[in-house]
Amino acid sequence: MKRRDRSRRRRERGEIDARLEAGRSSDHPSLERPRRGRPEKRRRGRKTPAGRLLLLALLLLGILYGIYLLVSAVLGGGEEEPVTVAVEQGDTLSSVADKLEEAGVIQSSTLFKLETRIQGGETEIKAGEYRFVPGEDSEQILETLSSGESVSAFTITVPEGLTLEQTARVVEEEGGIPAEEFETAAGRTDYGHDFLDDPAIRTTEGFLFPKKYEFEREVDAAEIVDRLLRQYLLEKEGLDFAEAQDRFNLTEYELVTVASLVEKESANPEERSLIADVIYNRIRSGMPLQIDATVQYALGKAKEDLKFDDLDVDSPYNTYKNRGLPAGPIASPSRESIQAALQPAQTDYLYYVLEADGEEHFFTDDYDEFLEAKDQAENES
Repeated sequence: MKRRDRSRRRRERGEIDARLEAGRSSDHPSLERPRRGRPEKRRRGRKTPAGRLLLLALLLLGILYGIYLLVSAVLGGGEEEPVTVAVEQGDTLSSVADKLEEAGVIQSSTLFKLETRIQGGETEIKAGEYRFVPGEDSEQILETLSSGESVSAFTITVPEGLTLEQTARVVEEEGGIPAEEFETAAGRTDYGHDFLDDPAIRTTEGFLFPKKYEFEREVDAAEIVDRLLRQYLLEKEGLDFAEAQDRFNLTEYELVTVASLVEKESANPEERSLIADVIYNRIRSGMPLQIDATVQYALGKAKEDLKFDDLDVDSPYNTYKNRGLPAGPIASPSRESIQAALQPAQTDYLYYVLEADGEEHFFTDDYDEFLEAKDQAENES
């Protein structure tokens, strides 16, 4: 082949390639080099990352809800006995959900709360005792909780500072349970609570927590006692018993004993920590506590004016004859009195005298000042 023919063919092939390239560019604009200038507007309808996340979250919630319904249907089948769940004043949806799970009404408190929120279940939960069937529909559960239609048949209000026997009389008057039956039940300690395992404990005295309670009509004495004991467990949450036990070298039972003395001796809530401090100061100094309320407990009756013969009563509860704490609590203390026993004030006080108005005590670390204040109070009364 001649050299000129080869040169001509190369030129023709180059022209053909150039035309093909031009054709591709016109048929497919996307292959063209992008023009500079303002960026193209985002097409309407395209989902943002936040929108995609929201859809994903809703999809996940729907899946979890479906799983919850499936689990409830599988595990909740069969005839089961109704259970009663107590809702306390101040309980939230979260705390009630935990109670429902513990009682076996629902399989998962987390999924129950999730379901109620999906359904828009913002509702006011009312205190009371409610009866549910395990596996019951969550919507019906919420409706029951917000209705306030408690199955409770009667209420019992246990005031602060009552003895076991006094509490028994309140239970009889307000609940119709014979006082003798309650005293027998309260004289036992086999309720399965760790705080009753102390070998020094002979009865539930001191642990029958003062509060207003609601009970079903068919409840018996032992169930009432156990309800009061469980309330003590609830009330002690958040109180640092361990630190106080180490600091004062006392058991939980002895700290409750101190709290019961504080409950009986305080003239007002503000001086509880001072009364507790005097008790600890007198124990540290080796002085007898000389608390009239312990003698009244030993006598089995309240006497406004104790005689010398009363102070000589032979009892481990007589703090005039015996140094240190009495044998056990002399009443059911409030949470505030328990708190004062765990965290007393820090003073040098060793004495206190109830002033003539009966509304507060005079505190001092000087014996002569104590005698002077005592004489003044007696003269003014």
